[in-house]
Amino acid sequence: MHHNLPGVVLASLLAAAQASRAQTLSPAEKRLVQSVEARLGEEMAALEKVVNVDSGTFNTEGVREVGRFFEKELQALGFKTRWIPMPEAMHRGGHLVAERVAAKPSGKRVLLIGHLDTVFEGQGHRFQNDGAVIRGAGVMDMKGGDVVILFALKALESAGMLEGATVRVFLTGDEENPGLPTSESRRDIVAVAKESDVAISFEPDTPGGTIVVGRRGLSTWSLDVTGAQGHSAYVLRPRSGAGAVYEASRILDGFRGAFSAGNVTVNPGLVLGGTDVAYDTTKSAGTSAGKYNVVSKAVTVKGDLRALDEPEREAAKARMREIAAANLPKTSAKLEFDDIVPGWPITEGNRSVLKTIDTVSRALGQPPLTEADPVSRGFGDSNFVGGLLSAADGLGVKGDGIHSPGESLDPKSLGPATLRAALLIGRLLHPAN
Repeated sequence: MHHNLPGVVLASLLAAAQASRAQTLSPAEKRLVQSVEARLGEEMAALEKVVNVDSGTFNTEGVREVGRFFEKELQALGFKTRWIPMPEAMHRGGHLVAERVAAKPSGKRVLLIGHLDTVFEGQGHRFQNDGAVIRGAGVMDMKGGDVVILFALKALESAGMLEGATVRVFLTGDEENPGLPTSESRRDIVAVAKESDVAISFEPDTPGGTIVVGRRGLSTWSLDVTGAQGHSAYVLRPRSGAGAVYEASRILDGFRGAFSAGNVTVNPGLVLGGTDVAYDTTKSAGTSAGKYNVVSKAVTVKGDLRALDEPEREAAKARMREIAAANLPKTSAKLEFDDIVPGWPITEGNRSVLKTIDTVSRALGQPPLTEADPVSRGFGDSNFVGGLLSAADGLGVKGDGIHSPGESLDPKSLGPATLRAALLIGRLLHPAN
């Protein structure tokens, strides 16, 4: 594979560097531009190396191997590192934490967030670079973002801008499928966030020149409906009532009507119904049996609920319970929720971070940046810390095909993303520069 940076990427970064020199950058920031530029070939080689390590969420050894690469690199930059294992029963690889802590930081205490795992295992999805597009498992989501963190820090260290600063890096091993309970698998990132002032996450760059300053959380729900089994000749009549399938359909249509607009979405992802229903939680699969001439006795529905903050989520639950309770004749329904990921509400603190990012982007001759619609993305690790400090996400690389075998990276985005990250972190650490 190609270790040398494609010319199109170098040309793109040089253009950004020239634009930056036309702005009022400090001498230290100008050194950052030069330092990022000088390491672009090394950065691409690092990306290739980590993409070619299979690290699907459940490949615990692969996740740890990717973690060891970043651990060694961060140690060389003066970071103290530790590996946080997860309980064996959780079947997760664990998390890498790296810290440089100053007694009296000159600016913000910055937390940088990435993840080591990928949606797809990687076998058959190796690093492929044809100069115009780079493909491979996790190349965009988010090994590209992890490499941006690393090489932004390399530039900052070489410019002397990590001295007197507090920086923490937290790379989770199970972002794509968080270990349950999340109160345990995310306990440590919450603890680190409490010792920080601002968090920057490097999930893929959002299309359209936007930065994520809020994400919806996730709850799962389970609906179990029962009806009076009997001859179908009497369905919807006093003798047999509505049956479980009609009742479940009424409830789901009620959800559709209540949540067809706004931040909240309610999705029924699996439905089983008939006279006999069986669901296997471990496989997220089940079976149902019934006959055309028998009124249905049982329905099971599994779904999710996404909301931006706790009041919004609780109001949605209350409305769903109300809908489920208005039962048709001779039916009953039980609705249960499990809160998995907290919402990350938009705050003025988050918008202040966005303003700083936008200023950096403009200073580099990159596009202006605006606030992303929180409904446009799923949840991320920033959800677990966003209620504790000011934060922003989507500072990674650009690409396409996220969560698909065709995942790709736009190589022209790697250098500019690293430059933007280096200057942003530098300004947060040393606001007087």
